[in-house]
Amino acid sequence: MTWLSRIQSWLEDKPIRADITALAALTLLWCFYFWRVLTPNLIDQVSLPEGDFSSQFLACGAYQAERLLSGEIPLWNPYNYGGHPFLADVQTAVFYPPRLLTIVISHFTGGWNYNAVQIEALAHYWLASVWMYLFIRTMTRSRIAGMVSAIALAYGGYLTGYPPVQLAVLEASSWLPLGLLGIYKASGDISPDTQRGRWHAGWLALSALTLGMSLLAGHPQTNLFLTYALIAYAVHRAARQRIAWKPTVLVVFAMLIIGYGLAAVQLIPGLEYMRLTTRTDMGFDARAGGFPFSDLLSIFVHGLTHWSPLYAGIPVLALAGIAAWRKQESACFWGITALISLGISFGGSTIMYHLAYLTAPGLALFRGQERIAYLIAYSLAIMAGLGAATLRNVPSTERRHSRVLSIAAILSWVLAIELFIARRIYVELDTLSRSVFFVGILVTLTWLVVGRLSTSAKSTWWQLALIGLIIFDLFSNTMNTNWEARPASDRTLYSELVPIALEDDTLYRVDGRLGLGGNFGTMVGLQDIWGVSPLRPKTTQAYGKLPQYRHHQLLAVKYVFTDWQQLEVPSIIRAEAEFQGFLALLHEITDPMPRAWMAYRTMIAPEDSQAWSWLADPSFDPRTTVILISEPELELPDNPPDDWSVEITAYEPEYIALDVDTPTDGILVLSEVDYPGWQATVDGVTVPIWHVDGGLRGLPLEAGQYHIELDYRPLSFTLGVGISIGALLVLLTLVVLQQVKQDAFYLS
Repeated sequence: MTWLSRIQSWLEDKPIRADITALAALTLLWCFYFWRVLTPNLIDQVSLPEGDFSSQFLACGAYQAERLLSGEIPLWNPYNYGGHPFLADVQTAVFYPPRLLTIVISHFTGGWNYNAVQIEALAHYWLASVWMYLFIRTMTRSRIAGMVSAIALAYGGYLTGYPPVQLAVLEASSWLPLGLLGIYKASGDISPDTQRGRWHAGWLALSALTLGMSLLAGHPQTNLFLTYALIAYAVHRAARQRIAWKPTVLVVFAMLIIGYGLAAVQLIPGLEYMRLTTRTDMGFDARAGGFPFSDLLSIFVHGLTHWSPLYAGIPVLALAGIAAWRKQESACFWGITALISLGISFGGSTIMYHLAYLTAPGLALFRGQERIAYLIAYSLAIMAGLGAATLRNVPSTERRHSRVLSIAAILSWVLAIELFIARRIYVELDTLSRSVFFVGILVTLTWLVVGRLSTSAKSTWWQLALIGLIIFDLFSNTMNTNWEARPASDRTLYSELVPIALEDDTLYRVDGRLGLGGNFGTMVGLQDIWGVSPLRPKTTQAYGKLPQYRHHQLLAVKYVFTDWQQLEVPSIIRAEAEFQGFLALLHEITDPMPRAWMAYRTMIAPEDSQAWSWLADPSFDPRTTVILISEPELELPDNPPDDWSVEITAYEPEYIALDVDTPTDGILVLSEVDYPGWQATVDGVTVPIWHVDGGLRGLPLEAGQYHIELDYRPLSFTLGVGISIGALLVLLTLVVLQQVKQDAFYLS
């Protein structure tokens, strides 16, 4: 008995061993694919490039970890954009369970750092492969099919492209196969009375949980694609199982309500924040971007674009084509899903996006339609698994796909030879000719394994050959995407000027565009007026268009990180340092604005646009005059006094306390961004906060001495917590009923 026969016999005797072996193999492949990240040898170590990965996810995660480990919920962040609602910015993923696990583990293994975030990203590749294996294995009852789909998904061009550097995209996308598994299992029962399918509501808990997890991961656009995929698959399964439409509508509605309800703790504050960001001002043209048509070539050739997200692999495409040709279960559905998604991915260049923009709820909220490559990648990976399962049952006399593959191999070699000759004239064709040459090798190997040798598709050696071919293709093409030969511990995230600014123990803000940048103010504890979140507050955008000195006045900037030798206002250069090829300077403004002050002159501007126009006027003095939206009911003095006093006695992210003494009626102006959820009390009496200077907070005060407190207690968060707890209770009820297997728990 050969060693292959021994393995096959062992697996057949104990089916569960085969699944454990498959999952162990996927884990070993994961370790091998990312070995240069996991190795302790610094010489061989690679890391993800700096950019959004570090300035957004690493920086915000540091603040999230600090607050949560201190037993506090990070509702507000004073360290970027002059202050903004941290929890409501969905990409912070404050309550995403894997992020919470990363925070806890990193706390005991060296603290929050670059590598901790990388490991969190890598873990989602493993999760995506495991979920996909379980789904395809359950649907096809074929382990080889599960392995093919799992590898095709995890290491194809999409997930290894931009998702790891846009961490929320990777994490939100990885849950789809688990949701599909829940729908498949929920629709798998046939009523003995009607011989029609029926929904098992207990299994839908899995799909609802998937929906909630994807939402909490923090990328609503990817979650929207996932939501549409789950709804469409539920309708497809209902049609295939002959389930009545009424229970199907009920099931889909319940799945959405529970799933979105689980994430309400972040979703509702996020919706409140969204309407106050610059995203609401974007029209069709700003949202209609997508792939250029030339990117179609990257379906077959990897490396033509920076990431090649459409590349699924040559053998994967061949298997997907076989599944479609043989009309394998669900292959038609996933083929149509891939084609529709491909049409939308070109954005406004095709009529399909125009139709989707007008008819598909939610799609018009997001830009970058190329991100729907997510559904293309998943569809092709699923179809590849179906194709592998199909080959095991195709008679040897019906293997016409072998002839098609042989023709494809010949054509690819003809093209490779032509490009090789042409590159002697056109040097820019060198990279393309090498890529097409490799495609020729892959197509030839695919013809050999998937075509000629597929007569042995039931044998173990053929299955290993097929897996090996897919690994050879994907690992060779995608293994080095994104990764830079630089240890994570060697990353320099901000300049040497930061510690100098941190030496100042007064309450101030900085302009950190050169030398701090990104969201690193959040990470190091410097209150920056800038940030890099894709959800930029409208006030920040408007203030950023003002003259720089006015922007600095309104937000009480004291230090400026810049390469300018001189500012528009008097300043001294505290230090300088080389940073990213620039000479960065740290300016200290000699007469910065205070964080709160009294103003006794007013101007009335019902619209913020008028207020911003007045603020840009050099003759406007924010120290003495405040812009209101309506006339105040105060007796303002003709001659403003100068013997007022404002002292900030406490300053925390969600709490500010001040003592104010004003000899006459006036307006207290706080250099704090006006935002819903902030509440003010004056000597214990709740008072409304006024919107002043086009984006700041103000309080009208009569003459006297006051103790003022401001608390951030957003109703949106309280409401979200209540809904999420309710959804969680419903989910647990479904799980319990699933365990007791009550007959009344079926919907048919």
